Amino acid sequence: MAEPTPYTSLPGFVGVSLEESYVLEIQATPGRLSITLDLRIGSAHSAYRDPLDGEVACFRKAVIEFPAVRELTWARQGVARPAVDAAGERNWGGIDELRQLGAVYHLEGDWGAIEVMSEEPPTIRIVGS
Repeated sequence: MAEPTPYTSLPGFVGVSLEESYVLEIQATPGRLSITLDLRIGSAHSAYRDPLDGEVACFRKAVIEFPAVRELTWARQGVARPAVDAAGERNWGGIDELRQLGAVYHLEGDWGAIEVMSEEPPTIRIVGS
């Protein structure tokens, strides 16, 4: 049996830390899964910039998209409550795990666990400046 592929080996995910990012919203619609987050970006990623005043690292608002979802299961959704930061913004914690096994991707965090079967790999899109 094949070993799962960690997210750091997926195209576009080099230089990001999902565990140190903050999930702001998860949207599952027919054929698509979108996760909006404050993404922690390291210097190895093309979207890296020096941290802003008050930031300890580079964070950019981003969306992880699974564009060709055929099947999705979301366990433990609605169990956890969001954290509220000093600016009053709600977040659901990080993505503790994202791994791929064939066409199936497993994601897990305080917000639950998602198994998604997608015909295409996920992409990261930076939004805003």
